[in-house]
Amino acid sequence: MASLHDVAKLAGVSKSTVSRVVNNEYGVKKTTKIKVLQAIDECGYVVNQVAKDLKSQRTNLIGVVVPRMSSHATAQGVDGLTRTLEKAGKHVLLANSHQAHEREVEYIQIFNQKRVEGIIFYATHLDDQLIQAILQSKAPVVLVGQDGSLFNIPSVIHDDYRVGFEAGQRLFNAGCRHIGFLGVQKDDIAVDEQRSSGLIKSLKMNRLSLEFHAHSDFSIESGYKLTKQYLSNFPETDGIFCATDRLAVGAINALREMRIDIGVQVKLLGVGNDELSMISHPQLSTFSYAFEKAGENSASMLLDRIEGKGEEMSKLVLTFKDVNRETC
Repeated sequence: MASLHDVAKLAGVSKSTVSRVVNNEYGVKKTTKIKVLQAIDECGYVVNQVAKDLKSQRTNLIGVVVPRMSSHATAQGVDGLTRTLEKAGKHVLLANSHQAHEREVEYIQIFNQKRVEGIIFYATHLDDQLIQAILQSKAPVVLVGQDGSLFNIPSVIHDDYRVGFEAGQRLFNAGCRHIGFLGVQKDDIAVDEQRSSGLIKSLKMNRLSLEFHAHSDFSIESGYKLTKQYLSNFPETDGIFCATDRLAVGAINALREMRIDIGVQVKLLGVGNDELSMISHPQLSTFSYAFEKAGENSASMLLDRIEGKGEEMSKLVLTFKDVNRETC
């Protein structure tokens, strides 16, 4: 394998000149630069990226922590952020926490040990331990999905309160008067608390109250089981707002098994516009979130922080679109 010395000898220059060309530094004549690049090509010299990064004090590595890989939101978000980061010459290290809170903190520490330049964190909760780990991180951290701006943590979030409110309005306008909510774990502020609070606000404006608030994980099976359980306890239910499309697909399976006419006897809404929502039977009415844009914006926000810019932006709130299909 060719060395820096081999390139310098072939080009008839010093090793320091070759180094300056490799690192794209100033002070090298154009004719000399061309000569060195030709020598690099002839020798087949490969730049030692590790040594180059150590010299520049940059690794060009970005850590990304996600709660699960099976999520439609995660997949689209990672597509968006990797595209943006790769254009900036960065490389992504992806970690899956499997929704284990202790592993999330551990990954922040590991990424700092790996000298990443920044971290994008897809959060499903915010507790004291996690906030402390983020604040102590040497690498800047951008949150996606949860609002950390209160703690001066830059965040990209979706308009979860308003989507809950809009869901209530859509169900009410469709004739529903006994409406329940299929949520997730209580500590997920965005997906459970914010979406249910928006729904409750809408119902109160229409002089209604929430029939039930069920807590679950994000699985289709959970949506199936909870729908059967809560419709047995609340048989008058004629509308269900599901915190995610996967829960809603589970609800559809349960309602079909119970021989309930979906979209007529019970109307149903999800969130996310997952591909499953288009192939379910009946097709799921939902809300389309800009997951890919969330990834792109989180990457841009992080790149600004790495360069010491963008501190006037504490959070970015992305809107959503109504998707009308057959269930509502």
